[in-house]
Amino acid sequence: MSDRPSVAHLVTPYLFLTGSWIHSQLLHNPSYRSVVMTQASENREVFPFQPVHDFSAGRGIPGRARFAFEKYLLGRFPAGPYIEAARREGIVLVHAHQGWEGARTVHLRRALGVPHITSFYGRDASMLPRRRYWRALYKRLFAEGDLFIAEGSHMARTLVGIGCPPERVRVVHLGVDLDRIPIRPPRSRAAAEFVGLIAASFREKKGIPVALEAVARLLPRWPGLRLRLVGDGPLREEIEARVRRPDLAGRVEIAGYCDFPSYLRELERADFLLAPSITASDGDCEGGAPVCLLDAQAAGLPIVATMHCDIPEVTLPGRSALLSPERDVDALAANIEELLAHPGRWEAMGREGRAHVEAEYDVARQAVRMAEVYDEAISATAGGGR
Repeated sequence: MSDRPSVAHLVTPYLFLTGSWIHSQLLHNPSYRSVVMTQASENREVFPFQPVHDFSAGRGIPGRARFAFEKYLLGRFPAGPYIEAARREGIVLVHAHQGWEGARTVHLRRALGVPHITSFYGRDASMLPRRRYWRALYKRLFAEGDLFIAEGSHMARTLVGIGCPPERVRVVHLGVDLDRIPIRPPRSRAAAEFVGLIAASFREKKGIPVALEAVARLLPRWPGLRLRLVGDGPLREEIEARVRRPDLAGRVEIAGYCDFPSYLRELERADFLLAPSITASDGDCEGGAPVCLLDAQAAGLPIVATMHCDIPEVTLPGRSALLSPERDVDALAANIEELLAHPGRWEAMGREGRAHVEAEYDVARQAVRMAEVYDEAISATAGGGR
């Protein structure tokens, strides 16, 4: 076991396919050893890590019944497995990832006698509080939890708006591993050929149908424009049906989910990243901003996106990114056309984006910031505060 103090990272499942930013947090904290505790496992080969304590393993019928009773009626996960694993691992702090995970584990603060921190990322702050059940659980979480992590200023305001005490909110940006994302060399393709990339789950908040309409409007004037969609999700059938219509047929490719090396190759072959995020009809939103914006800027890609949540914070509007209002097809199309008409700007936009990520979103820098938040919570607990 490492001589660094150990932090329990609670995330269920460990790890959903789009959770690369959580994996990065596990790997890069310079001061604390990471331990994962989860109620379910998946994609372990995609996100290799040890130790992972999966409390669903070996759970018999009585155990499943007790688990369901505590999870759904009491709004918490059974404490016993966490207590046993925490004592074995020497846990000094609990860090829950996603609001729902924090709400169901905040009772561990008293059971373990260690600080409890929760990171919010999106629909856990925007969509869940619309439901009475989750409002009750969040009221308990905000009363008992020590600190709450937002990835940007918009998310911080959202947390305060749903009842989180403002004095306990800390902003820690998500980070990307710049060693794995080299800035690409200048493009050398024919001027009439352009490839836009959308890297997103196929959910309403990603705004993909809006992007498809914008591209369809541009194709008569820009017949060399192509769009690649990397992702999958519940709207796949709707999106597939749209791209088969005559005005888009043969111009849009759906690549599905891919592993990180393949995703980096997608960034390398693209001319720009398109991120038309919106607030969904059920309240789902990015919360902060899509991590793909950080990846793309790190790779030197210009961005076309929307003024949604923390997107104006993680990009440099007018410099690394062209932003438009949510759901505004005309404005989105105009920004894509502005980019296509001035390819001479792309290299400068890419350099600006890379410098922005290096300065504010490098994973090593943000890992140090998170370690400082851990230090703060532990010191406050030791001093008799929260």
